[in-house]
Amino acid sequence: MKKITLIILLAFTTIIYAQDPIDVVITGECAEVSSTYFYNGLVNGKNNYVQSFVIGGVSLVIGVGFDGTKWVLYANGDITDDGFDNIAVPVGLLPPSIGWVNTGCLDGTMTINQVLNVNENNFKNITLYPNPSRNYITIENTNDTNSTFEYKIYDLTGRIVSLGNSKYNDKIVIESLTIGNYLIQIKEDNGAIFNQKIIKN
Repeated sequence: MKKITLIILLAFTTIIYAQDPIDVVITGECAEVSSTYFYNGLVNGKNNYVQSFVIGGVSLVIGVGFDGTKWVLYANGDITDDGFDNIAVPVGLLPPSIGWVNTGCLDGTMTINQVLNVNENNFKNITLYPNPSRNYITIENTNDTNSTFEYKIYDLTGRIVSLGNSKYNDKIVIESLTIGNYLIQIKEDNGAIFNQKIIKN
């Protein structure tokens, strides 16, 4: 990963929920990883957020998480491959708003301008099961059983290991994947994107 060193300011303008995505805006040489980062469970007792990218033909999964001693922006599931860090450790689950230290990026800034209210999340009616799973997963939408979507499954190095099209409530076969952790991204026709960690056992 190109080292990403930025100043980060967090502005939480709405009520914060534990599983809300964070909207990350980056300028300068690292602008290509600006996006909405999605809640991906707890890592070392704090919220973890991820997003997948294809940059220069290379697939990457970028995360914001807690490595056990400090908050970091990291690449491809390796929380030690940090682009910038913050030694402040708030009591809650969310990353600190100030105090980020540059670790290598030549220029640019990073801000988290918005935390989306969970009630405004287009995917609040979506569940993925079973998880963990050995053979298949189903993505269920309680409000929509007929819509189709495109999906991509990434391993923790950012490599796409499976992709295709499916319909809500249909099975997606994952039996050919090796045992481990993955990120599935689905994209609806209207451009809305949903990310979820899956475990293959």
